[in-house]
Amino acid sequence: MNCSKRIIEIISALLERDDYVTVSEIADQLGISKRTIFREMDTLEVFIQSLGMKLEKKTRIGIKLFADESQIKKFKEIADKCDNTGLDQEDRQNKLISELLKSREPKKFYHFSKLLGVSEATISYDMDKIEPWFDGRGIKLVRKPGYGVYLEGTEKQYRKAIVDFLYQNYEHQELLGIFNNQDSMMNDVLDRNTLVQIGAILLEFGSLLIEKLTENAHMGLTIHLTIAVQRIKRGESIIMKTDLLNELKEDDLFKLAGKIGAKIESHFGIRFPDDEIGYITMHLKGSKLKSGSLVEADGMLISNFEITRLASNMIQKFGAQSGYSLANDDQLLVGLVSHLRPAISRIKMALEIRNPLLEKIKEMYPEIFSMSRVVSTVIEEKYDIELPDGEIGYIAMHFGASIERFKKHLIKTRKIKVGVVCASGIGTSSLLYSRLEKSFPDMELVTQLSKEDILTSRAQVLGIELLISTIVIEASGLPVIQVNPLLPESDIEKVKKVIPFLSSKPAHTSKQVFVDDTEKIKKIRDITEAILSIEENFEMIILDHVSNIKSLIKMIASHHTDGLKNTIQLQKELINREKLGSTLIHGEKTMLVHTKTATVSKPKLSIWRLRKPLIHDSGEEVVLVIVMIIPEQASKVYLDLMSRVSKSLIEESSFIELLRS
Repeated sequence: MNCSKRIIEIISALLERDDYVTVSEIADQLGISKRTIFREMDTLEVFIQSLGMKLEKKTRIGIKLFADESQIKKFKEIADKCDNTGLDQEDRQNKLISELLKSREPKKFYHFSKLLGVSEATISYDMDKIEPWFDGRGIKLVRKPGYGVYLEGTEKQYRKAIVDFLYQNYEHQELLGIFNNQDSMMNDVLDRNTLVQIGAILLEFGSLLIEKLTENAHMGLTIHLTIAVQRIKRGESIIMKTDLLNELKEDDLFKLAGKIGAKIESHFGIRFPDDEIGYITMHLKGSKLKSGSLVEADGMLISNFEITRLASNMIQKFGAQSGYSLANDDQLLVGLVSHLRPAISRIKMALEIRNPLLEKIKEMYPEIFSMSRVVSTVIEEKYDIELPDGEIGYIAMHFGASIERFKKHLIKTRKIKVGVVCASGIGTSSLLYSRLEKSFPDMELVTQLSKEDILTSRAQVLGIELLISTIVIEASGLPVIQVNPLLPESDIEKVKKVIPFLSSKPAHTSKQVFVDDTEKIKKIRDITEAILSIEENFEMIILDHVSNIKSLIKMIASHHTDGLKNTIQLQKELINREKLGSTLIHGEKTMLVHTKTATVSKPKLSIWRLRKPLIHDSGEEVVLVIVMIIPEQASKVYLDLMSRVSKSLIEESSFIELLRS
């Protein structure tokens, strides 16, 4: 029976546990990545079945191995006979890649044979297997008899290969916890002492840098600088094109990058040349921020205008190819502009664009992908770069979504325009909106509204003909149907009776407003800042136990406010909102808690996962709570975004299932 050291270790770890254990806990115990365990899972299950044991998996809880004394005895006998001294084939080959990436000098097969505890013939076989990995990154694996094995490639290719290796072998969360990771293979390519020291240096730039970078961007910059220091210590340094370097020197971010470089020079006693400073600048330009910008650049509006012009040119070029007129699709323009700025910088810096949907896009939408490749030449010619297929795939997704919106708009049936109303415009209205879409596919749901929107006549400006509301509305000037957020059958019948009457009347027209490019740019900026602000304040919280809804609301209020007065006020507002009607999403074990309040200054979006189900007043179990809290004076942009988020969460049952697990 075939067995490997890794399989034996995993089974042994499982047998040590009397209860369920997560893959993360096993990975931590063995000092390996979760991805390694997942790769072994199929082989592991076959091996376990051959022993007569049973591996039980429970969503959100973990895995547990069931075995009796005779099965455990049989396993130990097999384990004793297995060669547990070396790594299995995949781990061995990954170890070879990491050793070659960190080595400057040629190494003979004997060195690797002794290191890995296998024959030189096995090393030769493994070299054949890993050669395509290096080829795919432009690096040549050179084998010279009597001299040794070494790599040939540019410094940029080396650094990209190291980053690729990390992302290929470690889960996202494992990389975020990089300072605590003890995995030996990770330490092969990232010197732990250097990593910790780089982390400390970056913390000195708190308000200038760390407080503005997202967690992912902070991690990426730390890895980038650690690799740079390691390579410089070995006598290797990046070489940048003179024209590009001179251009970067004019960028305000170059000054910030220079300050970081000076700190690194002083701390490590190495020379950090301008080319490396330029490389840091490129990384910062491609980094995702929590909010605002890393520098107060007067040229930001001009830069936004340039990206907007390029995106508009792409849209026109796509329209000429496809026959679809997409020039008036503001959602397409905003999406492209928000996506392209960091993407262009990442490509210039040769960072990999990772698109897990690429193959499906090519397979399902070949024409859109092909046309997106053509329109991408607008970007390639402007910035003298080549967009990889992964990036073309993302652009194709934007155009594909726009085409679907265009097709939907062409439907000639007379639809009445409906506004969906709740107290805040962000929570219950999203639940009702989703229910209405499923029950009335021919209804044109224009937007989600708050009570304040009705008082300011926004509904009339949008040409809305009917309001469907979860709250009492008086003197709106429009017909109103009050319904339960869950839209029971009785409420569906009420809506059905009104639709024929309204659809027989001439369509209303909404007020058309011309928006120039400057206004569009401001709108894009506001939306981008709102997205980043919401993302910055997003949290995932896991609760072991909560006894009832009131206790849960008390926890939520305390978590999201500062000061006892604000906590008590928010608690009262959430309880009052719950009294208006529960927002339990039936059949999903999910509940929506939301309100507008003066107790917070920024929007709060959080997901609360309950390890032990909470029994709702209706008798249903609740294991997931979506919390959305909006400042009382929040702008329309924030309200719209939070409303879209809640609508998406409610509509995507698969996403809710993922959050629950």
